Amino acid sequence: MNRLFISTGFLLLTSVSFSAESAVAVDAAASSPPTVPDLPILDSPGWGPCMDAVVQGDHLFAIGRGKLYTADISDPEKPRLLGTLSGLGNTRQLVVGKGVAYVSAREDGLFVVDVQDPTKPALLNHYDTIELATGLDLAGDVLFIAQRHYGVEQVDVSDPRQPRHLSSIRTGEAQSIAYHDGYLYTGVWGTSEIVTLDMTDARSPKILSKVPLDGYGDGVTVHGGYLYAATGHHSRAPHAAEGDPGYGHGHGLEIFDLSDPAKPSFVSRVKFPPFYGIGNDMWSVSVVNGHAFVADTHNGIFVVDVRDPQHPSIVGRSHLPVPTGKDVPAFYGGLAVGDGVIYGAGGWTDLHVLAAPGLASPVASGNGTPPTIRPVVESQNERILSSYHPQGQVHAVAPVEDLPLAVAACGSAGLHVIRLTEDSIQPVSVTATTGFATDVCLLGHTVYAAEGTGGLSIWELSPDGRLTKQSAYQVPGRGIRFVAVPAPGKYALVEVGAGQLHIVDVSDPTQPSLTLQDSHLGLFYGYQLLDSLVDGRYTAAFWHVDGIHWYDLSTHPPRLEGAHPAGRFGMAEGLVRLGESHGQKLLAPYRGGLISFDFEETRPITELPIHRIEGVHLRGKPTLDETRHHLYLADRVLGGITILNLTTPDNPAVLDSFTTPGNPGRIAPLKNGYLLPNGNQGLFLLAPPEAESAR
Repeated sequence: MNRLFISTGFLLLTSVSFSAESAVAVDAAASSPPTVPDLPILDSPGWGPCMDAVVQGDHLFAIGRGKLYTADISDPEKPRLLGTLSGLGNTRQLVVGKGVAYVSAREDGLFVVDVQDPTKPALLNHYDTIELATGLDLAGDVLFIAQRHYGVEQVDVSDPRQPRHLSSIRTGEAQSIAYHDGYLYTGVWGTSEIVTLDMTDARSPKILSKVPLDGYGDGVTVHGGYLYAATGHHSRAPHAAEGDPGYGHGHGLEIFDLSDPAKPSFVSRVKFPPFYGIGNDMWSVSVVNGHAFVADTHNGIFVVDVRDPQHPSIVGRSHLPVPTGKDVPAFYGGLAVGDGVIYGAGGWTDLHVLAAPGLASPVASGNGTPPTIRPVVESQNERILSSYHPQGQVHAVAPVEDLPLAVAACGSAGLHVIRLTEDSIQPVSVTATTGFATDVCLLGHTVYAAEGTGGLSIWELSPDGRLTKQSAYQVPGRGIRFVAVPAPGKYALVEVGAGQLHIVDVSDPTQPSLTLQDSHLGLFYGYQLLDSLVDGRYTAAFWHVDGIHWYDLSTHPPRLEGAHPAGRFGMAEGLVRLGESHGQKLLAPYRGGLISFDFEETRPITELPIHRIEGVHLRGKPTLDETRHHLYLADRVLGGITILNLTTPDNPAVLDSFTTPGNPGRIAPLKNGYLLPNGNQGLFLLAPPEAESAR
């Protein structure tokens, strides 16, 4: 893994120039001192690794490695542990209000915890977020959840035991968020910008403006009429390779004037030392007493004097040492500001109490008038023949081949068996799952369900639509989110956590067992599996950085057969095998078109011919209807649906396309139409594209 890390001494970078509407920038680096005093560590209570912390009155709340910690800080320098709660998944950020703690947990969603009695924290709800729950903020009864590529979700938490989805908005790669008086400010990662949203109506958010940052966006906060944004990694100067001027040099703090809160205006920036490290790539900021407190992961914690916003200067720093067995310093995941101290959340280490007398005091609560929550308005689409609205979001659906039934994975609402007619969806049975039901597939009447912390569950479906559990395959401390079982059904491919593949022997559905475990660089952002065999033996999975990897399922145990065609494959894309009449080729959406290749392909993916349709950008998870030669593409990130006539794969034609406000999963073709699992919007039965085009 390539890393650039400068940790000896203190290097302050000058600002780089880039095109922006607000062209006046003050370079604070030149006026900053060449050395900065260290903030001494007063205490580390021995709780273990922490990712974030919050101060409320005399109490401190911290999270890390699936745990919530509550502590008494009436003596700010000596936190006294009061209670703990385990089982909270891949903990990332924390916000506390009205005696309730909300914990984002990436692929594990959101945990809602009662902390009114800090000695006895108790789980109230485990909420199924749209995607990787990351950033959080709270205003009145509305919780905002940043979910990377999926934007920001708004949730009604007036009853924290029963959170309710309100809306979502696609902002780009949302990392962290801050609400203030009707506006939501989003730190957007890969496109390096602040996206400002009108959030006066939580059911109908609107994008108002976008302003650039010199570095990937993340932590944001509003204080005293200014917006503060913590940035990191790539500067807008060239950064294609290590050694280029901007490589890894995007770290710093940027300040914006909010005289017009809908259009932040750039004021100044100060730069931190350059470094680049994949994995712990997040940064946050809090402001109080004219000082900004910035957690910059492996770079440490910085205190920046912002009393004169035109001329910020760094006045303190805490830098953790390199742990044994590591090649970079330990990192701070987040921080909370206390009375004369900073509570730094050490992601590999512990909570660290840092001395900051005269600088630190608790951040005042309150972020202005909260949003209103207006009545829901149903979306209209003339293609819809029937809709089904369970309590949870519908992630996936699998029809039964020889019965008018289908099984839907409905998140927190479990597995639903439905009966299908030509123009209706009728409920048959509901089966609770241990975790969120996020994927489902069938072979015959055997049902395979990915249910998060409940693992891979295997069920037998009766002709009258009842499910009987056969077994479960679980991975301690990890959730299972997606599953594919290529015929004849000896092995299941399952996506574990955010980036691990397990191949499980399910030939005996009552005794599933692990046969192969694999991981590569990148994440599983969604369904990234091939659900069929090539040449009767090979299947595949792909990571969003390291690309496509093949596995031979004809051997026992299965074995990794290589990675080809070489090259990065998009997180919103997918693989499908063409019908027998087209040989053993795979088809995939790629860079707005379609590519095809077989198992023997040796050319890099970038050299494969791309078949495009003029004026149409093809993207999404593919499903093939071999009978009609129709290809369905469902883009869960952007909500796009595209249906193609694939009679001639080299010359595809569009049959239909539209955008839905939901987050569609893979489409399931039927004889009389198709099923669209559409997240919080529900499950839709839609007319076939021939009927739609004839209207």
